[in-house]
Amino acid sequence: MPTPKIERALGYVRVSTQRQAEGGISLDNQQERLTTHYAQRGVELIDIYRDAGLSGTTDSRPGLQALFEHALRQGSGVTEIGVYSFSRLFRDHYLLEHYRRRLKRAGVRIVAITQDVGQDAEGDLVRSVLSNFDEYQSRQTAKFTRDTMRRNAADGYWNGAIPPFGYTTEIAEMRGHKARKRLAIEPSEALMVQQIFRMKRLGIGRGPMGYKKIVCHLNATGATLRGRKWHVSNVRDILTRSTYRGKHLYGVHDTRNGVRRPEEEWQEIAAPVIIPEAEWLEVQAGIVRNARHITAPTFVSGPTMLAGIAKCGHSECGNALTIATGKGGRYRYYRCSRNLRRGETACEGTSIRDQKLETIVIDAMAERLLRPERLQQLLANLLDDSSAAVRERQAHLKALRTERTRVDGAIQNMFDFIEQGVVSARDMDFAARLAAQRTRRADLEQEILLVERQLSAADRRVTPEAIDRLGEVILAKLRSDDPTLRQGYARRFIAKVVVAPQLITITGPIKSLEIAANGGPDHQAPMVPSLDREWCRLQDSNL
Repeated sequence: MPTPKIERALGYVRVSTQRQAEGGISLDNQQERLTTHYAQRGVELIDIYRDAGLSGTTDSRPGLQALFEHALRQGSGVTEIGVYSFSRLFRDHYLLEHYRRRLKRAGVRIVAITQDVGQDAEGDLVRSVLSNFDEYQSRQTAKFTRDTMRRNAADGYWNGAIPPFGYTTEIAEMRGHKARKRLAIEPSEALMVQQIFRMKRLGIGRGPMGYKKIVCHLNATGATLRGRKWHVSNVRDILTRSTYRGKHLYGVHDTRNGVRRPEEEWQEIAAPVIIPEAEWLEVQAGIVRNARHITAPTFVSGPTMLAGIAKCGHSECGNALTIATGKGGRYRYYRCSRNLRRGETACEGTSIRDQKLETIVIDAMAERLLRPERLQQLLANLLDDSSAAVRERQAHLKALRTERTRVDGAIQNMFDFIEQGVVSARDMDFAARLAAQRTRRADLEQEILLVERQLSAADRRVTPEAIDRLGEVILAKLRSDDPTLRQGYARRFIAKVVVAPQLITITGPIKSLEIAANGGPDHQAPMVPSLDREWCRLQDSNL
């Protein structure tokens, strides 16, 4: 006679608000109901996972993820997950169904002890109705909460978020058990805000100070931003925040997705003044005047030759070098973006005149890469037009096409898994694997194109003279007066320029040279990320 399967269950309890925690569906109340339910059924309740103060509209909950990890673990023996109601697990229909199906494939069912809908087709229909109603109710509650918070802000009360630096909150009135609060000045922080504005306006003995100098001074003196080191963005935020002149703007961004709302939806809240209006306006005018003197660190597509290529070579940095100007814009420098944002405490910084660095790079390429003998050494395989080389390339092309077919099939299978609900497109491991397969396909496409050109060039041999001419053309383009052309050729043949105090390292992909040699220097290679052997290696790349 077969041994009956032992039933083992996990429980999950959740509340999203303090009101729920203190009311009839508190965590302890839910846990007690689950314990009683499984004791009456004679089912072993292994563990109960908890999340307090977290919304049911997301799966980013530590207790929930630990629950699923336990239930789906191979050999766990779990057959059921018990909850007080489906809304305790999720208030999002899609998420509930996604996880329910994952659990079902592992032999685990979800049971709501106060909503016994069954596990058949009729139960699926009823559960779907309940789940959609829970989601609708959640959205209505969120809308009601937003409207209430907007009215509260319009009346001048603080809505409970962390107050800006320089302020704290104090109770203005009590409505039953609910406290309504207003902003109040926090003296020690307010003094630091005033000091920052003073440094921006007057400086410390040497005239007005920029963001980075203010950051360096604050960090050097041990001042902190509520226990954290200062950053350029922190100082910029303080200097541009209108709260300090007594006008706090509420509802500027949608906190769910970070999108900036239209100005007509903002609410202005009166706040205690820390910086007088005239002083605040003076600082804003100075910020506008100086804004043109620095290009944002995200600058990668302008006409600067090494944009997106030049990197800081200081140890533990590696951030991009961006363009900054001096002397009212008369001089341009490549400078470490991390140093610009956070000051010398984050990175000692790299600073070099743009013309000087670009000249060094071009001269180094002329001397160490574009010399005829060096190019012929790097591109020796293109000079080999023997029948053996042709047969080898044909076999290589066949293998590349076979591999591309395999990768295409793997990518299609991954999309099939999404449609079948086997995996979620938001799964980080899945997204990483899909990105790796797409990168592999892009690399294969580029290599197939190269080999096809090599095979089709039988009537136009790549000669030593053609390679010599290639070097001359590339060098002429890099020295062109057209900044856009110079940048295009630099980004095509150089992968990275790392600038350290005593060393500049230049590297680049050899495949770009091979494609240019086959199709001519003006032929455009596919702009895809690729891992490839480099034309400058080890000491060959050092200046």
